[in-house]
Amino acid sequence: MHGKKGISTLLAAVFMIAVIIVGLGAVSWGLNVQSKQGQVIKERTVIETDINRERIELRDVGIVGSKFNMTFVNTGMLPVKIVRAWFTNTTDTNGWHKQYDNLNKLINPGGALTNFGQDLSLVAKTDKSYEIKVVTERGTTAVFKIAGGNDAKLHVRLMASQATIPSGQRVTITMLVTHNNTLADAVVNIEPESFSTNPTDPLNFATLVPGSPTPSKYSSILFGSTRSFTWLYEVTGQNNTQFTFTGKLKDGKSNTASVDFYTRIVKFASSDYATNAGIFTMNYTSFRWTQESGQWMTGWSLSATKGTGFKIEVKNNNKTHALWLSKLSVLVLDRVGPVNDAAFYITNITNPASPEPLITKYTCSNPDDYCLKINSTDAGNNKATLYFSATKEQLDTVNKIGNVNRYQAYILILGKLCPQDDPKSCTGILYGQNLPFIALEAV
Repeated sequence: MHGKKGISTLLAAVFMIAVIIVGLGAVSWGLNVQSKQGQVIKERTVIETDINRERIELRDVGIVGSKFNMTFVNTGMLPVKIVRAWFTNTTDTNGWHKQYDNLNKLINPGGALTNFGQDLSLVAKTDKSYEIKVVTERGTTAVFKIAGGNDAKLHVRLMASQATIPSGQRVTITMLVTHNNTLADAVVNIEPESFSTNPTDPLNFATLVPGSPTPSKYSSILFGSTRSFTWLYEVTGQNNTQFTFTGKLKDGKSNTASVDFYTRIVKFASSDYATNAGIFTMNYTSFRWTQESGQWMTGWSLSATKGTGFKIEVKNNNKTHALWLSKLSVLVLDRVGPVNDAAFYITNITNPASPEPLITKYTCSNPDDYCLKINSTDAGNNKATLYFSATKEQLDTVNKIGNVNRYQAYILILGKLCPQDDPKSCTGILYGQNLPFIALEAV
């Protein structure tokens, strides 16, 4: 009996040890699985976080040589590598799809990838619409809808430089085209039709000045932005004649817009005002700005916190009188929304430099004002480049925009009109004009 009892005790002990070993193994296995699951969750969280920090934006698009020419900007916090792209024709009923792999286009944070699409075999057409998907190495997908000129409706407005035009003088007509169509990220091939003008009779007519419009067309327009076309017309009309200009884009879908102005016959010094007084125009395509880059830049997006200089070409269309430009002439940035406008006063010259532009203050002698003369049209050489940079008149300190926002900008031309051959000390006729229609964004 004692022997059987000893064997039972031994078997029970062995059994308990086996249970303990199995239990410890199960606990160890469970902990190992839990650790691996935690590691997987952690790795997935990192990957998902990285994907959320990737961001690609479309900054420009055009069709060059029947191929897309796109600019992408990396606005995220991590480098991105575009590895794949799909192009879908969304215009045709049976639109095609094309896929391109192994692209390996790297964009660093804040950097840009230009000429995307130029090295692909895809043939792009300006009258077709496309959906473009680009995929990064981490799996982020960015989708952009590019509409052909015939597939998207844009908003068109017309503006005249003056409500009343002296007969025989020139008027600037500006067409503003705004992309507010949420169905497309960009629209390509923006081109205006010729204006319809009324009246058109021997006594009342408008003659298009060669070279208009400026520019003749745009390769594209991005959502939320505005493009402008300008025409210059010489107008002849009887007193208080209403002119109506009507225009639209060639897309066939955007709205038709019109603008009215009146002609007047104004007597001045026993002669027609149209013969002796002029109107100033500016070449919008010559508009440039400079900050710390050391060069003149185009575009409408610039820093709000850096010293800034502007330049633009103007033209005196007065036949007989030159304009002596006053130190009070200024480029004004009118902030959208709350006040806090910015004013950049005229300088003799502004030179791009780093860390900010170098300016020569607008001073001269006998008298210390009216330093710049812009000739009459009869005298020729009636164009001038104006520079605006100073914080106040006749200072050499560079101004800054100061506030992040969008701005409408205009130039206040102040001076005196004198006969072409009169000296700077001439009494002349005080003359002022607002040159409008510049748009900027300070970031």
